Amino acid sequence: MELRINIKENAKQAFFLQLLKEFDYIEILDVKDDDASLPEEHKLLLDERLTKIEKGETTFRSWDEIKKKYEHTK
Repeated sequence: MELRINIKENAKQAFFLQLLKEFDYIEILDVKDDDASLPEEHKLLLDERLTKIEKGETTFRSWDEIKKKYEHTK
């Protein structure tokens, strides 16, 4: 089965792709990036960070977790 989706929030795209890669029964066939406004340098940096996460060299927190950390300091 093939499924086509549109991730509306650019900030969530990398997270969603990383999540899909965690499932060994899902094969990512094609990714089309419609947002040409992101500079190539930024894309490379994000790819490097995702690779580190995959290798277990670092972890990440969701944006919601980060916001909660700083909301109580207002």
